[in-house]
Amino acid sequence: MIFVTASSVKENGKAREVIVESRPHYAVVQFNGTKEKYSVAWEMIYKLAKKRHSENLRMEARSTGPRESSRRRKTA
Repeated sequence: MIFVTASSVKENGKAREVIVESRPHYAVVQFNGTKEKYSVAWEMIYKLAKKRHSENLRMEARSTGPRESSRRRKTA
């Protein structure tokens, strides 16, 4: 299975989508438009996600916070 991210990551000043290829014991990660591929074990992905979980929640809250408060309220 291959996933292409909706967001982009800057590499050498150019924004590129990230392509993730799912394999049974690891994932293969690549920037769209490049030939370099890197393998990473699912265990390492899980460990990184667990380690970064709190910070990721804070970043999500910051990114959605201003939009939530700026929505117009319905009037009767």
